[in-house]
Amino acid sequence: MVVEDKQVQVKVDGKMESTLKRWTFSKLSEYKWMTYNEVVDYTTNLGAGFRKLGIEPKGRIVIYVPTSREWQLCAFGAFSQSMQPVTAYDTLGESGVLHAMNEAAADAIFVKADQMPILARIMDDIKTVKHVFYFQDAYGMPDGCAEALEKVRARFPVHTLDEVHDLGRANPVARQLPAGDDIALVMYTSGSTGSPKGVLISHQGIISVAGGIHLFIAPYLDYGTDVLLSYLPLSHVLAFFVDVYCIYSGIRVGYGSPRTLTDESVRECRGDIRELRPMVMLGVPQVWSTIRAGMLKQVNRSSWLVRKLFYGAVELKNALRNHSLPHQFMDNIVFKKTQDATGGRLKFVITGGAPINRDVQKLMNAALCPMIQGYGMTEASGLLAVQLPHDATFNNVGAPCPSVEMKLVDVPEANYYAGDGKGEVWVRGPSVFRGYLGNDELTRETVTEDGWLKTGDIGQWTAQGQLAIIDRRKNLVKLASGEYVALEALEATYKNSLYIHNICVVADGRMVQPCAIVNIDPQQIDQLADKAGVAYRNPSEIAASPEFVRAVLADLHAVARHNGLTKLETLAAIRVDAELWAPENGKLTPAMKLKRPEIAAHNHTQLMEMYAQMGISD
Repeated sequence: MVVEDKQVQVKVDGKMESTLKRWTFSKLSEYKWMTYNEVVDYTTNLGAGFRKLGIEPKGRIVIYVPTSREWQLCAFGAFSQSMQPVTAYDTLGESGVLHAMNEAAADAIFVKADQMPILARIMDDIKTVKHVFYFQDAYGMPDGCAEALEKVRARFPVHTLDEVHDLGRANPVARQLPAGDDIALVMYTSGSTGSPKGVLISHQGIISVAGGIHLFIAPYLDYGTDVLLSYLPLSHVLAFFVDVYCIYSGIRVGYGSPRTLTDESVRECRGDIRELRPMVMLGVPQVWSTIRAGMLKQVNRSSWLVRKLFYGAVELKNALRNHSLPHQFMDNIVFKKTQDATGGRLKFVITGGAPINRDVQKLMNAALCPMIQGYGMTEASGLLAVQLPHDATFNNVGAPCPSVEMKLVDVPEANYYAGDGKGEVWVRGPSVFRGYLGNDELTRETVTEDGWLKTGDIGQWTAQGQLAIIDRRKNLVKLASGEYVALEALEATYKNSLYIHNICVVADGRMVQPCAIVNIDPQQIDQLADKAGVAYRNPSEIAASPEFVRAVLADLHAVARHNGLTKLETLAAIRVDAELWAPENGKLTPAMKLKRPEIAAHNHTQLMEMYAQMGISD
């Protein structure tokens, strides 16, 4: 680790003052690789070690670590003996990981040393776990974790992952490989509307998705040569199935972290992207929206001529791609700097988890590389539809994956009918999950007797046979006029504002127009406040400033006009939440989706103010 003291400017009582702030940066080594044969040997020994410790086939191991090589080694070690990993986001708090352990009746838990204090605090409430496994990175045991380790060791046998591997190597057993119908893992959803649900995914489901995507994507990859940068949570189905596909097909996987992706977040080394120089990279819409905002802020600080050339080049390159005309010549002229920042080898990037905004995808296509949008869900083992890298269209998620059959079903209350090419997306096939852990009633509500999975998403077929996701069924809200608005679609549009870090649109049957709680990155408050001529002393004060709120709303209205939103989709009022939403403070899921009830509860007073402003009595 590298520690630096920096002078930073902060606003105090309306004036900018200089203060000293200590920053800690990571110092990383070069990537170190394992061959496929080495992985097979390691995971076989690891599985044997699990067996020696008394974990039987179909036993469960909770994986509560960040995305890393160790995450996958533990999972494949469990697979080698027909054991079932139980996924738990490493950002889950005490109650979340305790819920996963106890509901799944886990035999063991695998943690990173950093999380040992969490385990120490909840260990008296753990019901079935008999062993604790852990690993630590090159920096060693973090402060306070050694003491927590000793507390945990007083209650459970504790082993490093390498110790379990060595135990298995000394006590080899034959691999006990699972059948296709066997449960591969219990994957917990991110819990955007309540407690996470344990989804039972079969080995057949995982491999059917890998085989399905292979039929689509094989012509665009060089197997044995291409590299994927994996940094999204492996406890999320998007990152997991992409990793598994790479392992299935022979693509190298290098692991990174959101905290060390760029050069700005490390010292005396390169960030993960420039060090690995990947050909493929994943991201959720929030990540790409942040990257887009950063790019455009740099461009908008340039001269009028530079801005004109850049925006014109984005439109021209997309038009050339759309007509299958040569466009690569523009990369060295206009976009070389942005492409070099990602290593200069990206073939395409994948976005999933929620709909991506057209303007974000358009910019990524031009300034970086083709962005393909995928659509999937945990209950379908990951993938349902995906665009192909040569697809230059927008606002769709491509054609259905060969691992499923798909249909649209009428939603009459919202005036969506399959005969018109609109409705709820239902899918069927080998990748459909085997049910929710311990909740047969919810399983029966979600999967029909003849095997159709009700996704809850509203879809529409395009003229080319692609699927466009309009919104979530539960997020379609009828206004006082009787017309529906799609909350997620509106949020994706309003995120085009360069000042908006995140937004939660609110609507119900009493309203003629929606309102919203807006989240603004504190680093951008200065720029917008100066533009609006509003003085302030701290972020909380300006969030409540009527002049500032009007300036933000005016910017959002400009976004609405630019994107052709109707009057009923235009925000009637907003309030600003000065606290950045994040998984750590419970406002976002680990997959970066809004936790609407928590955001509403946190902003109850502001919501009441907006209701009063709109003439609504609560």
